[in-house]
Amino acid sequence: MVATKSYYPKSTSPQQEVTRVLWQVLLANVLVALAKIAAGLAAGSISLVADGFHSATDASSNIIGLVGTHLAARPPDKDHPYGHAKFETFATLGIGLLLLLTSWDILKSVFARLFDGTAPQVSALSYAVIGVTILINLGVTVYERRKGQQLNSAILLADAAHTRSDIFVSVSVLGSLVAVQAGWPWLDALVALAIVGAIAHTGWGIVRQASNILADSVAVDKKKVEEVVTAVAGIKSCHKIRSRGSNQVSYLDLHIQVDNQMSIEEAHRLGHVAQNRLQEALGITDVIVHVEPAINAEPRR
Repeated sequence: MVATKSYYPKSTSPQQEVTRVLWQVLLANVLVALAKIAAGLAAGSISLVADGFHSATDASSNIIGLVGTHLAARPPDKDHPYGHAKFETFATLGIGLLLLLTSWDILKSVFARLFDGTAPQVSALSYAVIGVTILINLGVTVYERRKGQQLNSAILLADAAHTRSDIFVSVSVLGSLVAVQAGWPWLDALVALAIVGAIAHTGWGIVRQASNILADSVAVDKKKVEEVVTAVAGIKSCHKIRSRGSNQVSYLDLHIQVDNQMSIEEAHRLGHVAQNRLQEALGITDVIVHVEPAINAEPRR
């Protein structure tokens, strides 16, 4: 006997809120990227230009997130009975890959600078641009992360992590500008190399997380599932627990064992009780419970 229950958000307001946040952050990232790139080109600072392109990838990731969120908001249909939530994961994966590609482009620029030996010309404008953009990115990071946690959005959390790395990069660039004025122009290329490492590290983390979701890795802690299910009076044990999905949309199926003298109607009711408690306690989107008679005290394997 199999009892199933699922629910999907009837309102698209969370997706609309995510979209609104992404548009706001996109505008801020475009302004920050243009300011850094313009100031870096004017000063001839490879680290500042690299920082600008890092910010440009923030804007690109916002665009990817907007497309992925729009597709993920579509309801289940005949060809996609589980919904379209994985489109958001694909978009997140695209953000990570974009970061890795950006790190490679900057790395080539670093080697070019090391070979040509030119020194950047630092001005007051360079310091002003870096200072203002750090403040903007700090505000964007706090705002986007808070919204990501509130809406349980992987896109917003991934993008907030991306923007947070941009702050550390900008602080490093600020230090390199001071070093250049102190007579150590080679530190400009060295800081740019550190930026490459920061970008690549962030990108790899995002790629790995998205890949785990697409590969259907475990999404729900088995021990928590057992605690919730075995707390239901009348359920003796549970086993064959399988889960997949993400923090936003997760799927779970399991077997429970009840008294072998119990009526079908009562066993079916317990299955629905287990489903309801799992969804309420763990926020699972879809739960499938297979009910079995408990012949022995130990669960059958």
